[in-house]
Amino acid sequence: DKSSCFVPVRIGSLKSIEKHSQASFPRIHKLDGVSSTSEQEKVNAEGEEQNGSLSSPLDKPVLAAADFAAIMVFAAVGKASHAADGSIDIGAVLQVAFPFLLSWFGTSPLTNIYSQTDQTNGITGSIQTTAKGWIVAIPLGCVLRGVFKGYIPPAPFVIVTMIATLIILGGTRVLYTVVEDKLNGSEE
Repeated sequence: DKSSCFVPVRIGSLKSIEKHSQASFPRIHKLDGVSSTSEQEKVNAEGEEQNGSLSSPLDKPVLAAADFAAIMVFAAVGKASHAADGSIDIGAVLQVAFPFLLSWFGTSPLTNIYSQTDQTNGITGSIQTTAKGWIVAIPLGCVLRGVFKGYIPPAPFVIVTMIATLIILGGTRVLYTVVEDKLNGSEE
């Protein structure tokens, strides 16, 4: 049934998940960069599709889930490092992560972090795409956190946040690209 987004797939297969998700979202691309529409969309050097549309987390749901997990890991590590006993309070983790999730996914159509450019340029493209989203979304997340908390975040928090999120998001996206390249390479 093409109207359902939830299709049973073999666990561990990014390709299967991406293929099955295309049934519900016609603009979603296959992992090998071929458009799911009948006419291939071309991607220009800036990562914007030539037909003028912007990328969305729905274009790459597995990568979006990995980004979500990376931001949650950042928040969990941060909260655990400040807990006296090192425990993690999931409510507090969600509260810390929320402004960063909002800014990361909210700016994604503008930064095109879910476009095909990172896939067509391998690890280098993945790092560049991550940096493009990170430089916009993470400072905005710090601002949103300040607004939600009612005070300006201290400079050490902002510095640690910038460094930690770059490492965690960058590492997650590079890992995604490596796994995707291996899956695509094994099918050729």
